[in-house]
Amino acid sequence: MKFRSIQILTVLSVAAGAARVVAAAEPSSPWSLSISGGDSISESGSLRTPATTTFTDLGALDPALSGTSGTLRLDKLRYEDLFRRSFDTGLELDYSFNPNLQSYGRFGYASLDGRTRTIGALDNALLDTPAAVRAHFANADNMTFEFGSRYFWTTGTDWRPFAGFALGSTHLDSMHATVTSTALASDLTNLRFTRTATIFSQSLETGVEYTPSSAFGVRLSVDADHVGKPPNADDARLTGLGFGPNDDAHSLWSFPVSIAANYRF
Repeated sequence: MKFRSIQILTVLSVAAGAARVVAAAEPSSPWSLSISGGDSISESGSLRTPATTTFTDLGALDPALSGTSGTLRLDKLRYEDLFRRSFDTGLELDYSFNPNLQSYGRFGYASLDGRTRTIGALDNALLDTPAAVRAHFANADNMTFEFGSRYFWTTGTDWRPFAGFALGSTHLDSMHATVTSTALASDLTNLRFTRTATIFSQSLETGVEYTPSSAFGVRLSVDADHVGKPPNADDARLTGLGFGPNDDAHSLWSFPVSIAANYRF
């Protein structure tokens, strides 16, 4: 897990909060604004299931291999193997009905760096050993908008544990990659596994909030975020590779840890 974004946000939050505590008067409004940053500690779900395809003529895959038979073995494509989260951030508007119950609307942004991975192997009579098939996935950006609520337990101190739930939608970038192999005469560029779409999403969270004053607080949370499965891009070249035509992408679970600076006004 990368802590760079969390460390930077923590320093900025504490510094800004300290200045605000000194200067601010008691807020009279139940409204507050939160700015968050963090990283995902784990993800689960797969983009494609494993497959093995036998070709009587590999010319369907690469014209240079016309007249040659062979076998293409493709591994399971897990989301966590194909993308690395660069950073997560969010902006949230909160409304407190009372000291224990809060509702919010939240905008979240996740930047994903595409990875390069071996996704299988191609074997034919012209090769001494199977040739690795590699894919370089392009970067993607996902945006989420959710409405939710939190319940806080009072402890008689500045520390309050909480639990929450949110519903909303996530706008997913398309997932596409360039596939290469030493056994292929040319690269297969811009293969589209999924298309851009807005998908129903849900989030569970728990954590603790520290409120040294009525004007400022810091909230540490651990979430379980679920996004429905992305739609198939129906790329005919994927069918030729043995990935189709079935749409077997799965939904995505991620488990981010984040820290938020909360300003009450």
